Amino acid sequence: MIYKWQAGQRRKAETLEDWKQELIAFPSLFNTNPSNAPVVIEARIANCIVGGIYTDIGARADIMYEHCFVQLPKRVKETMKDTLIPLTSFANYPSWSEGSILLEVVLGKSPFKRAAHIEFFMVKANSQYNVILGRSAMMTFGAVTSTVHGMMKFLTPARIATLYAELKRTIECVQINRTTVKPIIHDDGPVSPNSAFPEQKIIIGNTLTKETKEKLYNILAANIDVFAWQVSDMTGVPRHIAEHKLNMNLNIPPVCQKKRGMAPDGPSFLEKRLKIWWMLAF
Repeated sequence: MIYKWQAGQRRKAETLEDWKQELIAFPSLFNTNPSNAPVVIEARIANCIVGGIYTDIGARADIMYEHCFVQLPKRVKETMKDTLIPLTSFANYPSWSEGSILLEVVLGKSPFKRAAHIEFFMVKANSQYNVILGRSAMMTFGAVTSTVHGMMKFLTPARIATLYAELKRTIECVQINRTTVKPIIHDDGPVSPNSAFPEQKIIIGNTLTKETKEKLYNILAANIDVFAWQVSDMTGVPRHIAEHKLNMNLNIPPVCQKKRGMAPDGPSFLEKRLKIWWMLAF
């Protein structure tokens, strides 16, 4: 904003309160057991006690998962608004959140507590956590997380407050991360969705449930016209590209060498070549 500066007016210097200038320090690791578990804390969000909050300094956005969002009061959930901001994962694959909601977050307990409004993006995904506090929330609270200490410290008007990681929740999360999920296998074998070409079969992934496999098969069978079942179905593709053939001179007679143990009436060299060509062509 541009405004006219009046003569004799003094510029107000921006000063920080004393408690905002406190130095955050962590104890020495000497004679201690450093931790490599995630720092999972508990906080009050929208006047509800929420556990399983993962403090992730690598996350740009603050995330709330759907299984936690649905447990909020109805009046709070109605304040969620649509958003068009994409979320990018570690694989640089963008996904879209279901919406954003501004909630009050209270860290710590009286008198060593802080309250601030944090904008969360609601995501539909399976996670062992309820909420992820990213860099935005850390900056708002002036919080510093130490994984090796298993704690988070942040500034309050009283003094430096310390939150310790939930030991039980951390152990549960580590166990979930180390547990491999065994897929549900339904070995039904290959199936043919097109009765006109029964020799052309497909195999549906074994990681799907039986009901899901049946639904997928019905979808494929109802839309067989969108697939190419023969060369003539591939419109716009020249035959010399779609057809496979062997570059060989048929005027040269084949030379067949008898091998030990080979039957006298075995297939000739030319027959073998023609059989290979037929397999590649179809």
